[in-house]
Amino acid sequence: MKSPNVNIYKVQMVYFFREKSEIRAFGLISSLYNQLKDVFKTEPQSIPIPDDAPDDVPRCVWNDVNTSLTFNKLRLDFSFNIPSRFNWEHLLVRFNDKITNAFDECDVIIDRVGLVSELMSFDNLHNLLNEYVKIDKFNGASEVNMSWLENIDLYNVWTYIIINESKNENKIIFDINSLPDSKLSEQGVLGKEAISRCAEKLKGKMLNVL
Repeated sequence: MKSPNVNIYKVQMVYFFREKSEIRAFGLISSLYNQLKDVFKTEPQSIPIPDDAPDDVPRCVWNDVNTSLTFNKLRLDFSFNIPSRFNWEHLLVRFNDKITNAFDECDVIIDRVGLVSELMSFDNLHNLLNEYVKIDKFNGASEVNMSWLENIDLYNVWTYIIINESKNENKIIFDINSLPDSKLSEQGVLGKEAISRCAEKLKGKMLNVL
């Protein structure tokens, strides 16, 4: 099958903290600020909540035009848009370095990671899939959502294809994450390295989307 011509326009990196870690919000905010102050034009916002608030409630929110960061006691999420003049891989390496440096300063241990990327297809996905999807009325469908899961070297790789003819939308999403039962710290793998492995798998999927 011909692989579609795609371009990444948004990436989300997710770092899951070791279970029952003592995450000191102010210390982590300070370290993240020192690492990312040249990236954001805004200031991080600490959320004033009680210490006994649920673990999944955000402790920090930091938003800008092309970047977004939030963390709670379970995970940190960092998203960035990719302007046309930038290389997604260079940005990912840069941001991964900065975020994991902040973790190192605060002795934060990462047990699992995820990398979610949104890609725009310059080819008509409907036309590419027509020959292979043997479902009545598929050719005339105005909206199509397909997904499948692969397991590649202890990483789950989800592929989502979203087609919406009325919105002229041809989108592919790759969701790559390390397995919950294979904790990175028990394998001697750092969060920084695990994100890099996800990026390598992403490059492979871009060459062979379908």
